[in-house]
Amino acid sequence: MLLAVGGLPGCRQSDDATAERVVTVPDFYTELRSMHRMSFASMKLTKTVTTDRTKWYKVGKRVGVYSYDVWIEGCVDLSELTPYDVVVDTLARRVSVTLSQPTLEIKGRSPELRVEYEHIDLFRSRPDSKERAELKEIADRDLQRELKSNSQIRDALLQTARRKGAAYVESVIEAAGYIPDVRFAGSSALNVGPREMTGE
Repeated sequence: MLLAVGGLPGCRQSDDATAERVVTVPDFYTELRSMHRMSFASMKLTKTVTTDRTKWYKVGKRVGVYSYDVWIEGCVDLSELTPYDVVVDTLARRVSVTLSQPTLEIKGRSPELRVEYEHIDLFRSRPDSKERAELKEIADRDLQRELKSNSQIRDALLQTARRKGAAYVESVIEAAGYIPDVRFAGSSALNVGPREMTGE
């Protein structure tokens, strides 16, 4: 007997055929979906940005190299599950779950730019708060492009998220006494901050 969604009651006859015993199937779909978006992999990266505002019509050099830390996580969104993604075989006590592919998200940034190198001559001013904010915006855009093009970092995080995400869902199913069959479907996505970019 196959059920698309767990939690539906079933009955079977007792040995003497005079009484019925109700078998309660756990509602795996509702339980998993209620966990929403979960992080299963993380990595800290250091991003650098360089500014050179040395001009021929100004006296002195003005060069700086700055850095900040970025925390990236590989997440699996369990709230994307549909009833068709969770199939319960009550006879075999097997649960098949199809998860959406994990995504990468920038979850945090260090608030201030660190000074790695500065060469600012006497007649030149240091970068003010507005310029520092602009530098960080430039670095953020560069980071998004790098995450899309750097398959080594992207694939490592996504693979870890798949492995740990599947293991977590398997543990939930096994704890209820069922055999898990967990897989991922669809194309992967790369989500960096407020903008989402698709990548394979």
